[in-house]
Amino acid sequence: MLKKTNVCEEAPVELKVNREKMVTFMCSPYDLEDLALGHLYTRGIIKNKNELESIAACKDAKLIATYTLGEVKDDLFTIPKVVLSGCGSGALFDEKVMEKEKIEYSNQISLERIKKIARDMLEGAAMYKNSGGMHCASIGNANGEVVIREDIGRHNAVDKVIGAALNKEFDLKNSVITTTGRLSLDMVLKAVATKIPVVATISIPSSLAIELAEKLGVCLIGRIGKNDPIIYTFENRIK
Repeated sequence: MLKKTNVCEEAPVELKVNREKMVTFMCSPYDLEDLALGHLYTRGIIKNKNELESIAACKDAKLIATYTLGEVKDDLFTIPKVVLSGCGSGALFDEKVMEKEKIEYSNQISLERIKKIARDMLEGAAMYKNSGGMHCASIGNANGEVVIREDIGRHNAVDKVIGAALNKEFDLKNSVITTTGRLSLDMVLKAVATKIPVVATISIPSSLAIELAEKLGVCLIGRIGKNDPIIYTFENRIK
């Protein structure tokens, strides 16, 4: 019998906000504080990291405890209570999505710079190299700095890297995010929440993600690892 060595670690990790359970992540139990910060930020529960009084994570207890300086609206503690590693963050789609503020970005970013951020992401994906079956995401800023995070779930990986970028005080409005995961509608919403103007993936976006990106000002790029990536929206931002 073959020995099963290539195994991705997955665990249920509960996120509590002001002692109340918000969600249970099915995730890779690493960089948990980044995961919580990115998740709370992209859901609009906090506007910046300074709105958190404290954040502490314990891998063994499978718990992230956060406290906010202000109250959290009850309607933010909504179903689904469990974020599966293969599913989204539970953001509900309704007509209010189209009312979000459109990202305005007048600068240009070189395609080679975006490709380098994607290469850095893949080169720095230690867990993927070790076991396979993981997703990774990276954010590169205008100063050439790059942060990379990994998770068994593509949405978790994006939340983690957003949290890491917030901790490092990246100017997200002048940053690029790359990911290995498929770009679905809720992944575009994460970009809109952070005001990141360009999102690139090794994979491809969905049709609804493209439609939403066009309306909300997100430049989407697919197949960024190929010689000729596909620019789906706002091609004028790329040089």
